[in-house]
Amino acid sequence: MKSTPATNVNAPRSVFRSVLALILAGGLAPIVGYWLLFGGIPTVTPQEAKRLLREGSGGVALADVRSPESFSAGRIDGAENWPLAAILKAQSPDDLPAELRGKTLLLVCDVGMASRVAAWHLNERGIKPAFSVRGGVQEWIRSAANEQPRRRPAAGDQILDWLRDGTEPQGGAFDRWRIGQDRVVEFPFRRSPVLEQAAAVIAYFFFKPIYMALSVVVAAMIWRNRSPDIVALRWGMVAFFLGEAACAVNYFGYCETSYLWEYLHGFGMLVSFGFVAYSLLEGIDRRILRLSSVDDRCAAFSLCGGCVKYGEPSCALKQMFFVITPTLLVVSLMLPTADWRDSSYNTLVFGTVYNYAHLRVHQQFENWCCALAAVAMFAASISILAVKRENSIAAAKIAFAAGMGPLTFGALRMALGAAYDQNRVWYLFWEETTELLFIFGVCLTLWIFRRALLPERR
Repeated sequence: MKSTPATNVNAPRSVFRSVLALILAGGLAPIVGYWLLFGGIPTVTPQEAKRLLREGSGGVALADVRSPESFSAGRIDGAENWPLAAILKAQSPDDLPAELRGKTLLLVCDVGMASRVAAWHLNERGIKPAFSVRGGVQEWIRSAANEQPRRRPAAGDQILDWLRDGTEPQGGAFDRWRIGQDRVVEFPFRRSPVLEQAAAVIAYFFFKPIYMALSVVVAAMIWRNRSPDIVALRWGMVAFFLGEAACAVNYFGYCETSYLWEYLHGFGMLVSFGFVAYSLLEGIDRRILRLSSVDDRCAAFSLCGGCVKYGEPSCALKQMFFVITPTLLVVSLMLPTADWRDSSYNTLVFGTVYNYAHLRVHQQFENWCCALAAVAMFAASISILAVKRENSIAAAKIAFAAGMGPLTFGALRMALGAAYDQNRVWYLFWEETTELLFIFGVCLTLWIFRRALLPERR
């Protein structure tokens, strides 16, 4: 069987380099932005903060910068309250509360944002040393789960009895939650039924290895194919595998505490979705519509009643892109206006203490960075169609697909977060299930249309 005609089969090297440069620039932009905003602010992880507090012999203090109302409602046991509003008024060490003077200050808030502002202000005013606790209370709760002994409660015991070993919560100061003046409890804990525990194990240790292996198989099978749509699909599968591999490294190597590896996970996913979107667009154009082909009549010729290829003044399909692309641009603005989902709680999964939380820093990437990238790429696609005359559709497709990647990834995370904020085991389960179905869909498409998409080489 003959393969697709050779016209424009191999993408120009300049286009490939442009796409590669776009990916590298987009991938580095959030990292550079994070470094510019927070790189100069002294920061410690919750694990480092606990070590300093335990080894500091009273010379280290944990200062909670939230409002007095939030502090009284619940805080890390052992923390002192110094609200951000009061911190911003401090101009010298003499303005520190008496209980914090002469001490190394570890500043903590809900999610690690207000504490960064406080640490920056204090260091700028010469009130040192002052450190922001990364991730705030949200990540502090996660660190408590990582430090818990992995043991199974005896049959018939109530979960709180097992956790508390009687009447008092496990651990001392900094390892538990204080409400008001007298009540001390464990950090937020949610009991997971057996069904939810099984769903968590199946999603991560069954679904994930399957779709990672399938993505590698698909990439290997189409590695030598040179059709632009199949080439894009190949790199989509490679990006997908690398993103999921980064997720596994973060889980097994860093107990999900590495910002970099989680960022690489998310970036790999949005790049994969972008490549697959381009593969779909290019495949439909090249193999069905033939909109970009100079020699072939467009499949929508009868619908349009004419064609720009034969002297008509405009292309109806091109006009549709002037409707679809701005619509998606507007939809992208949903991401940065979404509510933050800052719940963090510990649970037991077949005897293993595990924390469910989606840290604010990762939500900022998904809501803000993805929205910015999507809006920029959709705007570029519209501009290319409006201004560029020759080969405008080919370039516009690249920009359009580059916008679909971050929009799809950000929207998926936003929807799951809104639906399962208080029961995040289903967040994990349905995210992994969606990715499994995504890879199954790719495999099924290649199998159904294998004669055209994967022609045999003689």
